[in-house]
Amino acid sequence: MAKRDYYQVLGLDREATPDQIKTAYRRLARQHHPDMNKDNPKPAEEKFKELSEAYEVLADPQKRQRYDQLGFGGVESDFGPGGFTWQNFTHVGDLEDLLGNSPFFEQLLRNGAVGGLFGELGGRSRSRQSRVAMRGNDVEIAIRLPLTVAVTGAEQKIEVPHAGPCPDCNGTGAKNGTALETCPQCDGQGQIRRAQSRGYSQLITISDCPTCRGTGKRIRERCPNCGGAGITREVRTLEVKIPPGVEDGSVLRLARQGEMSTQGGVPGDLFVQVLFEASDTFRRVGPDGYTEIHVPLGTAVLGGETRVETLTGHAVLKIPPGTQPESQFRLRGEGFPRLNSAERGDLIVVAHVEIPRSLDARQKELVKEAFGSSGTGGKRSGLFGRRT
Repeated sequence: MAKRDYYQVLGLDREATPDQIKTAYRRLARQHHPDMNKDNPKPAEEKFKELSEAYEVLADPQKRQRYDQLGFGGVESDFGPGGFTWQNFTHVGDLEDLLGNSPFFEQLLRNGAVGGLFGELGGRSRSRQSRVAMRGNDVEIAIRLPLTVAVTGAEQKIEVPHAGPCPDCNGTGAKNGTALETCPQCDGQGQIRRAQSRGYSQLITISDCPTCRGTGKRIRERCPNCGGAGITREVRTLEVKIPPGVEDGSVLRLARQGEMSTQGGVPGDLFVQVLFEASDTFRRVGPDGYTEIHVPLGTAVLGGETRVETLTGHAVLKIPPGTQPESQFRLRGEGFPRLNSAERGDLIVVAHVEIPRSLDARQKELVKEAFGSSGTGGKRSGLFGRRT
């Protein structure tokens, strides 16, 4: 199969930044990873290999420069006559971050079987095996905020269920912080090797030691406070920065603020979903806001001024003579901010003209004198569904 342009493989243009290259690779690699395509693994494996080859070149500034100048000929020497293989892949940390929670990838690491699908990657990845297997769990929570926070932003305090190191054993799991002993089942290796003979060949499997769970150490006396787990659960308070312009339903990621690992690995991440409460005064449509006002009939006919509540305070709105019911006025720059921008949308003000329900004799004469007799129209719906 003929090679495709590396930028085309990742769906990028040639001006793509390193962050854009990394993001595109992570997204596509998750989509085409063989573990996610068990019904059709062979094409997925080829696609995954193509993506990784493209990323290996474009993520390296020197290789990318040679490729931009000379095309595939500029990087052939890096991959050798056989083309790209997994020993060429230097971004193992990125690959493990991408696939660390994949049972397929993790089992390959544990069994030492990565020489099959992943070529020579196994020898390099075994040293990182514990980090892949011991990452803490991610935590997801949702918070509800007033709609005005989307304008100003906020530093919001949140309470998060959290597992922290046990204070009695300092996270070791051993009673009174006593020293751990070498696991007798695996002799401190953390792994159990089993060999099975099959005809003239021998099958060797490697798995985590069930006694020490891959740590190589065993607790002699378990801590009574945490039962040997080394962690206790608590509720902690964090401060989350909500940026102006954030959309309803957006998710903010706080790196390594999730569950801690039970075996000393890196913590998981905390994902905070931002939900905005419905407002009786304002409605949001993209960067623009909508609100309603009621204008007396005399002001609508003769013109005047009225006070309007905005997202950040109040403004004086000029009502021109002859304003019709449901007229809309635009207050520029009074809407919602655009995310990561100083620009703001507009506030659209919908004017409902108030028609008196009853008039005295003098008022009726004045209306007839000014406008003559006229019929009555039907009622109209307000912006938010109210009848006027």
